[in-house]
Amino acid sequence: MPNILVVDDTAENLRLLAGMLDAQGYEVRPVTNGRQALQAVERDPPDLVLLDINMPDMNGYEVCTALKAGERTRDVPVIFLTALGDVSDKVRAFAVGGVDYITKPFQVEEVLARVRTHVTLRHAKRDLEESYARLRDLEQLRDDLVQMVVHDMRSPLMVMLGHLQLLRESAKSTLGEGLLDLEAATQSARSLARMASDLLDVSRLEDGKMPLDRADQDLGALAAEVARSLGVLARECTIELEIEKALSVRCDGTVVRRVLENLVVNAVKHAPAGGRIKISVATAASGIRIAVTDDGPGVPLAARQRIFEKFETLAARKEQRYHSAGLGLAFCKLAVEAHGGRIGVDAAEPQGSIFWFDLPY
Repeated sequence: MPNILVVDDTAENLRLLAGMLDAQGYEVRPVTNGRQALQAVERDPPDLVLLDINMPDMNGYEVCTALKAGERTRDVPVIFLTALGDVSDKVRAFAVGGVDYITKPFQVEEVLARVRTHVTLRHAKRDLEESYARLRDLEQLRDDLVQMVVHDMRSPLMVMLGHLQLLRESAKSTLGEGLLDLEAATQSARSLARMASDLLDVSRLEDGKMPLDRADQDLGALAAEVARSLGVLARECTIELEIEKALSVRCDGTVVRRVLENLVVNAVKHAPAGGRIKISVATAASGIRIAVTDDGPGVPLAARQRIFEKFETLAARKEQRYHSAGLGLAFCKLAVEAHGGRIGVDAAEPQGSIFWFDLPY
């Protein structure tokens, strides 16, 4: 049963309003002044407040202002029901948070219609908030389940990767061309391990639960290590380095290295056979910029922000022209922003993309 608080210092008005609302099935709580109204609302918030303006001690504007300032009462809708009919009075009523304004003498049908409308809206809003809360809980449950599965999956995956690497080292002299198949299996296992780590770390970064182990890092040396370690992956293209000078920042070297590795792996995926990938480290206005340039198909202008979002898939993927790197670019964005930096992508000339990120000094 909808609960309505009626506030008026005139007993006749209270009796009239209480009678007509009670006849429509509403639960009516009449009070005669503003302070009683605030106490009643704080104790048990109603679905709606019908509020007079001209009252002694505390007028209706002050009551409404106090209601909108309270944590439990700010969402309670207030209809002003008063003899004041000037435009300035109505403007002030809406300014302090009222949702409607009825002037006395009033028509019973008008009051009932407006009360019914705002009670319905109040209940619809409450239902929407409850549905949103349930949806948020389900989404959290899904994320927790995915993280648990990926976390459990990563352990046997790392064991498999370790054995593949040992097997590759011990079989170099005997497998011949078969070594290429073993290297391909190793790279696939490494990619799966990287995706599992990205998924877990994206969730940790979003929740602010991934601490950064900051230390002075030589970004030029870090870029050279990444180029050297991923050289096997980029068999059909060339990775070049362009380092301005010895540039260091205080950052988490492991996290920044993973960001750069993700960008280089992404470039390798989209670079044509015989293409070139350039890793550059240089000073920028906001700090030090690390950029990865490829000569692939490029990123459409409309997609240059969306590809850094979690699970973003572009329509162009269906045309096999370009797609995001799944969680890899989302991890890059969150990791760079956790360092206080920026990340983005520009078009390269004559074709291709430049993925870059800036780290502050």
